[in-house]
Parts: sequence; structure tokens; C-alpha cells
Amino acid sequence: MNRILFLFFCLVLLLLSPGLRGQERPKVGLVLSGGGAKGLAHIGVLKALEEAGIRPDYITGTSMGSIIGGLYAIGYSAHELDSIVTSVNWAQLLSDRIPLSDVIPEEKYDYQRFHVELNLSREGLSVPAGLVGGQAISELLSRLSSGVAGVHSFSDYPIPFQCVAADLLSGEQVVFNSGSFTTALRASMSIPSVFAPVALDSMLLIDGGVLNNFPVQLCMDMGADIIIGVNVGTADKAEMSDLNSPVAVLAASAMIGNSLSFRQQVPFVDVLIEPELHPYSTASFFYGPQIIALGEEAARLQMETLHGLAQRLDSLGEQTQKPFPPRPETYLISSITLEGGEHISHRFFMSSLGIAPGDTVKNEDLKKGMNRLMGTRYFESVAYDLKPLREGYALTIHATESARSRFKFSLHYDNENKAGILTNLTLRNVLLRGNRLAATLDVSERPRLNLSFINYYGENHRTASRLEGVWGNSNFPVYLEDGAEYGRFTHSLTNLSLGFMSSLDTRWELNGFMALERSVLKQQSGLYEVFASGVDHFGNQLLSANFTANRNTYNRRFFPTRGNEFDFRYRFYLDNREVYRGSESVRDVVEPAIARSAVRFFELSGSWQGVFLLGSRFAVSPRIQASYANRPLPLVAMNFIGGMPFQRRTREVSFVGLSSREKIVQDFAMAQINVRYRFSRSMHLTGVVNGLAAASDSEAIYRPVVMEDEEYILGYGLIMEMDSFLGPVQVGVSDSNVPGGLRWYIGLGYPF
Repeated sequence: MNRILFLFFCLVLLLLSPGLRGQERPKVGLVLSGGGAKGLAHIGVLKALEEAGIRPDYITGTSMGSIIGGLYAIGYSAHELDSIVTSVNWAQLLSDRIPLSDVIPEEKYDYQRFHVELNLSREGLSVPAGLVGGQAISELLSRLSSGVAGVHSFSDYPIPFQCVAADLLSGEQVVFNSGSFTTALRASMSIPSVFAPVALDSMLLIDGGVLNNFPVQLCMDMGADIIIGVNVGTADKAEMSDLNSPVAVLAASAMIGNSLSFRQQVPFVDVLIEPELHPYSTASFFYGPQIIALGEEAARLQMETLHGLAQRLDSLGEQTQKPFPPRPETYLISSITLEGGEHISHRFFMSSLGIAPGDTVKNEDLKKGMNRLMGTRYFESVAYDLKPLREGYALTIHATESARSRFKFSLHYDNENKAGILTNLTLRNVLLRGNRLAATLDVSERPRLNLSFINYYGENHRTASRLEGVWGNSNFPVYLEDGAEYGRFTHSLTNLSLGFMSSLDTRWELNGFMALERSVLKQQSGLYEVFASGVDHFGNQLLSANFTANRNTYNRRFFPTRGNEFDFRYRFYLDNREVYRGSESVRDVVEPAIARSAVRFFELSGSWQGVFLLGSRFAVSPRIQASYANRPLPLVAMNFIGGMPFQRRTREVSFVGLSSREKIVQDFAMAQINVRYRFSRSMHLTGVVNGLAAASDSEAIYRPVVMEDEEYILGYGLIMEMDSFLGPVQVGVSDSNVPGGLRWYIGLGYPF
């Protein structure tokens, strides 16, 4: 306060002294500290400064202070920044999650299904450098900074700007005053362990708050005479209530060394604004409006001082202002350059980007291009810069390749399939150039293994040969007329397929392949009076030619808010052989289940499901599915009906109101409607009604299990769902017109 009074005294002298009135107007510097989500309070302070009539001559910042200050420096108003913050999808921004529709078809099934992903090299396993790669943030900053594309020096911005990062290798402060705006901001906010460091030249850059979270001296060195400082960081010590999440703990740990720097620099601040942000923490990004309001409230407490300062500055002369640069709506792309991606062919890169020299694009087109590149899974991160040329713009893509070998795992549980550990090993370009080898194993009571090898043809990776093998054991329940479980089989499945695939784009996948399948049932419990002693196992071995078509435009695998999925399969059976081990005297007991149909018959199946938003909280998702075969199928080739959504395996049809595999049917038609209500950011309540009708006559081995012609089921249920960091969580209860009472379901994690 004494310094402020002294400052005002000096300004009064300037006004009263005729000999001094001609002096240059003092320069105002604005210093914005880091503080994670609490840095959103800077926007509220900027609103108050604009109202008071103060426009800074220089801005310096660290971490979130560099982002808010940098965007303000290049021409965004406080109200525009408020709109950006309140409209951004923070869940996506902080997770690097791209729309599922932009992921290439062969990667869709595994995308974001694992809790932990580790890089695998000759040195062994290594964890990613940060919980978040920062891809989404880089793309957003590139898009927002289009107005200063090609401006090399930050001093040429409408408001000269500098920000601070730290070099992890040298331990020294790095000041950004020129170069790539996106790179500077992305480096300044790279909280160690939270965001991946930024590699630049010979440096590895992390959050500048580690060394200097309040760069007052930097602002003075730029030429500022008067300093307005906004501190939202932990100047002295962290509050226990702030450390309420892993991100908050990591952020506080990273910033623990900035306390001394703050105390050294705060005496040089003329107007210090420190918003009271309790109970919000560095991770409270979803409370942006509230935090912004608290920043504005804190600044308004000093509004009299700010108004007085603005009046005295104006009396000393007009402020020199640079015009705000225009923000182009379209860009003529004259050239495209890829930096990084040494193992990626140029044709594949250009095909995935979907932009060619000579194209006129919008910011949204550039965003989609970055998403498509990330959707190939060949890149860890991509960012772009635009440089104006005499005609058009030069587009430069800065890419970091993904590790060629990656090990992933996650945990899952449900009361039908029990607990398990889902593991995956994916190798790209290891055996040969242009190939993908993947192995997924579910280590559980009901193990399952999937091996696939894809070899691409051509540099655009649109066509490939695919070899795939599947093995697994699962339960096959049998029920009585009253719905009570009577016994169980162990269902062993082995499938080997070889064929070709073609991806028209990221949404369409076509497959043609030959498949050899061996499906066997073995008694596990009960059923003693149904199967006489001497039956060990039975089933079928099927050889078929297959054609499938799939179109998936969902933005997310779980809890999508837009898009739809269409799936079609044509299966032509070339051979059907019975598999039986046991006494021939009792073979007739299982013969109806494995009886051979005539060879060379076909099966058609298809499904469609979409999701439509009704307002901001309701989503309606209709689904239709049907299957038809022109000859009677053996038991193991029929469709197994029952189970909650998310449980999707070959020949398994989820149906709310039935337990997993509770009914079996050959030909059927089904309709379902889901109504989902989102009552918090991650919590949903879903109501489901579905109906299914059998459309053919199938010889049944056990009448309560196999549906016959004109038999129908009506089911309904209520599911509480949560989108958690462990995957989808489901707790559901359902019922149907099939006896047996209520069916309960509990699930956690990603199903196989």
C-alpha cells in the first residue's frame, strides 16, 4: 500500500509540474501467475481492468497465466476468453481424447479401452512422460492463434508478450519472446508428470512455475514502469483442501520451489491482486465460471485504485496501441511440410491428413486433419503452424511418433463374467514395414485370447490382408421353465480367419475372409438327468466364407453423444462337421444340437444403432437388429440372447431383461430404445425397453433355452452408469416376460 501511495504521489507531481508534463507516459505491465485451473481467475481480473480503462503495455505469464495472458496479448478480449473457457470441452481437452469416428477402423476396438499404456523398447517398459500428452491443448492454441500466424517476434503482438518455461536438462529458466506461439504456451504449462514435456532444440521444457511462477522481473526488463500482478498460485504453502486429486498433488509438488521466487519479486508489484479461490484447486477446470467470477470480485475490491491509475495515465497522454490482427476464416494452403514422422510414408501422411496443397480450409478442417493423424495411432502428438506467404499459407505439421511397441492393460469385473485383467501388446512396423501385430489376452476365470496380424498394401494403408485367431472359454447357462438356472456348460471357442480388409475412410470398413471355427460345449454343472454319463463334449466345426461391412460414426465408444453404427454380415457355410466325444449309446441325447445341415447355405445378419441429443441432458438411442439363415443351424452357431449393453461378442446379442445367454434363437428381429439422462458431468441414468421375436422353427435340445417360431420377449430395465477413469461403471436391474424375477447386473471397466 505504501508503494501505491508513493506511485500516486509521483504521478501527481507529474501533473502539477509544467516541466514534467511532456514526459513519456509510464508503461503498465501485467504479470499473471501459474496455478492450473485457478488461473482462469485471470479472465475475471482482465474484465475489471477493461472496465477500469487499463490496457497493459506488456504482459508476462507462467503456465495458465501464459495461456490467458498470451491470448489476451494477441487480441482476445476478456469476454471472448470467458466464452472460450465456458464452451470448451475440458474432459476432452485434458484427456487428448479424439472422436472415435476419426480413429482408423482397425484401431477402433482398442482405442481408449486400457487404463495404462506403456512403451516397450529394447531397454524394457517405460511410462509416458506425462498423464496427458497435450495434443488437444496444442491444437486449440494453434487454432486460436491463427491471427498471428507468421509473426515471429512476440514484441510485435498487439500487446508485447513473454512467458516462462524451465529446461529440465539444464535446470535453467527459458524465456519465450519469439518463435512458435503454440510451442511457447504449451511448454510454459507442462506441469511435470501431468503434461508431457516439450522437446525443443536441445531442451526438454516443463512448466515455468517450477522456477519462476510470478515473472515480475521479466516484465520490468521489458520496460514496464508500473506492475499489476495477479497471483493465483500457492505463494507460501498449499492448503490441505486444495490437494484433492492426483493432478492437484502433482501440480503442487511441481510448484513447491516457486515460493522463494514469489517472495523475492512481490515487493516490486505496485498493484497486487490475489483472488480468494477456496474451495477450488488447480484441477477444478469444470468450475470455470465460478473461478472467473472470483477473479473479477477480487479485482473489484481495488477498483477505486485501478480507476485512479487509469485517469492519471490518461492525463499523461494517449497510449500507443497496435491494431488487433484479423483472424482469417479460411486459409489457402500453398505447401505442407511434416517435421518428425521419419518412419511414416509421405503418401500415408497426406492421405490421413486429408488436406492437399491448393485446398482452401477452415480452422475446423485443420482440427479434423489433426484428429485423423492422431487416429492412425502412429503419432503421439501433432501440432501445426501456419506461415503466411505471398500467396496462401505454408502449413507445417510438428509430429512426434508413437512408440512402435506398446503394452497396455486394464482391470474389469462384472457379476456374469467375473473379474479379469485385460492385457494387450501391439507392435507396429516391427516384423515388416507397414504391418500391425496385436495380441489381447483376458486373464480371468473365463480366459480369452485374440491374435491379429494386418499387413498393409500401398502407402495409403487403405487395403490390407488380415490373419486373425481367437480362443476362449466362457459359460453357457441352461435355464428351467421358471427362469431358474439348471446347469452350465463350458463353451470353448477357437476361430481362425484369413482374408482382406479395406477401409474407405475412418468410418467405413469392408472385410472378406475365410473362417474355420470350432465351437464345443462341455458339461460343467447340473444337467445330470439330461445328459447320461458318457457324454464328454459336443459341438461343431464350421467352415465359412464371410463378407462384413461396418460404418461407425460415434464420437465415443461409451456414452456417445452423436453418431451411429451400422453393421452387416453375410456368412456362407461351406462345411459343417459334428464334434462329439462320448459313448455312442447316448449320442442321440445331443444329436439335435449338432445335427448337420446341408452344406452351402447362408446366414444374413445386420444391426443399426444411433444416438440423438434432446437438449443438453437427454439422449435417445434407438437400435434394431435381425438375423436370418436359410437352413437350420447347429446350437453353437445360433444367436445367444441376453446381457447388458457393452457386452458385445460374436453371436451374442445384448438384451435388457435377460441374463447373459439366457435364450438362444436362430432367426430373430429385435428393437430397442434407450433414453439416457445425464444428471452430472459423468453420471447417467438410462432407461431401456426392448422386444425380440423369433421368426423360425429350430429344433431345440432343451425347450426353455431355444426360442421357436412366433415366440417373443419383452424386456425393460433401469441402469445407473458412470464414466470413470477405470472405465464405464454400470449398476442395473431389469425384468422381462420370461419367468425368473429381477435380473441384477454390476459391471466395472472395459469388457473384452
